[in-house]
Amino acid sequence: MNSFADVFRHYTPDVAPFMHKMLAYYQETQPYKGFSIVHNVPLTQTTLMKIACLKAAGAELVVTNPSFMQEDSNTIKVLEYEQIPYVPLELVKGEFDFLLDCGAELVENCHATKGIVELTRTGAMRYQQHTEFHVPIVSVDDTRLKCLETCLGTGEGVYRAITQIADTDLTNRNVLIFGFGKVGIGIAYYFSKITPNIIVAEADNERLKLIEQRGYQSVNARNSQEVEKAAEKSDLIVTATGLKDIISNNYHPQAFKSKLLANAGAEDEFGFAFETSEVLADKKPVNFILKEPTLMEFLDPIFYAHNIAIDDALNNKKTGFRALDKTTDEAIVTDWAKHHCWTLEKLNSIF
Repeated sequence: MNSFADVFRHYTPDVAPFMHKMLAYYQETQPYKGFSIVHNVPLTQTTLMKIACLKAAGAELVVTNPSFMQEDSNTIKVLEYEQIPYVPLELVKGEFDFLLDCGAELVENCHATKGIVELTRTGAMRYQQHTEFHVPIVSVDDTRLKCLETCLGTGEGVYRAITQIADTDLTNRNVLIFGFGKVGIGIAYYFSKITPNIIVAEADNERLKLIEQRGYQSVNARNSQEVEKAAEKSDLIVTATGLKDIISNNYHPQAFKSKLLANAGAEDEFGFAFETSEVLADKKPVNFILKEPTLMEFLDPIFYAHNIAIDDALNNKKTGFRALDKTTDEAIVTDWAKHHCWTLEKLNSIF
């Protein structure tokens, strides 16, 4: 694919209805004409649809790529063709109207004059810790629609990546998952299709109850001995807590050795006690070894939300951190479910 038009031809309205609708509307209205926007979202061919919409909206764009993944050289060539500057993350700095961020990686060197939109839980927590921002900070992670991407999309991507590169058939094998947030829930859902032997380590009491209600085994993450026992009998161990070094800081690493290890978080969750060679994808988010880490049907609604959250910041100028408007959130989930033939009841049973 050599241009934005090629990308939109490849991902048809059946696959990406939100992006096609947004492109048509932005081409007609150009709502962000003259706005300077720095865009820090994993740079893959799917992300080009999101960037194309912002260009159509009239924005003056600078595009970069998060530190936890390698930028895609073909995608950068498309940006060059479309005359949109790509700047490595460490070189992005200065004042912009909007920061469209992933993991709060723009926070140190960039200043927003109108608003900030954050994509991830890790980034949302970082922005909540910063009180010096005097603009709206809108999180699309604190939404139900984020589950479409993070729970279903990331869960499917992690499952797809691990099963593709594992040296062994994981059918009916023992799987241990750390964390039962959005990502952990999705990973458990997809692996439950091939094995009933799933244990989830979680520290939150309410989530421990939910794990059992969903038919999985649970282990209290605070009980290191029980966790290590679970690790010793596992064939595959996947981290999805969002917490750096959580395994190295809390458990004896020997219990995890000679297992298939995979990290699903932006941070290195296995940590300093593990060599990069001991964890799939060198400790980076395992689904990012794939050409499409998350399938477009799951990215489509969150890309849409990440862009239109600019409107949220423009319409409600209250400063500080908040989630995307709930009415917008619910409408996107309902439209996505209808388009892709999921029932809201089925979604409710998963997340």
